[in-house]
Amino acid sequence: MKRRFVFIFLMMISAASGCSSIPLTTMYKMMSVNPLELEPSEIVVAVQAPNGIVVSNNDVVIKFEFTTNDPNYNFEDEYFVKLNTQYVLPNELTQEINLDSKFYILQLSQDDTLKMLRGQELVKRYRMNNSDGGGSFNLSVESVCKNSQFSVKNNELNVFIKLNENDEFFTFMEDVNVLEIGEDKSGYIKPIRSCT
Repeated sequence: MKRRFVFIFLMMISAASGCSSIPLTTMYKMMSVNPLELEPSEIVVAVQAPNGIVVSNNDVVIKFEFTTNDPNYNFEDEYFVKLNTQYVLPNELTQEINLDSKFYILQLSQDDTLKMLRGQELVKRYRMNNSDGGGSFNLSVESVCKNSQFSVKNNELNVFIKLNENDEFFTFMEDVNVLEIGEDKSGYIKPIRSCT
């Protein structure tokens, strides 16, 4: 009987993951998810941001990696999710809305949807005859910009995710300080850029 391959979900905000809060219920839920069984077109990311913060195309990244003893099956894919301004907010998100914030909905582009499907099939094909290998599937907020309404007293994001069209959104990360998103390995915090 073949051993089930386990992916690790990494919940990251660039190098500053320690500055956000990941609910225990989220950790438990993510541990039970198999990335190989996800339908890429059904993955939806929702970022709740203060009115002074703007989330744009390519600010949020999904990374899907797989490493084996056979380099022909190794890959490190990045998908820069795109805004979907036509998406209708479901009840679980409308209940989170307040006067000081708004939601940005992001999804994989058609090209990235196909790219992720190819990655999933590659892993499945390898796993048919091999038991080695490891992978990761993670979501990160790489950048945002500030507008004239920005305030250091209201600078935190909440990130929600939906993995299946039949599921509800659930909190992925909360209280993400946008001032620390650009922190690099040396600890230097890059100033948040202004929206153009």
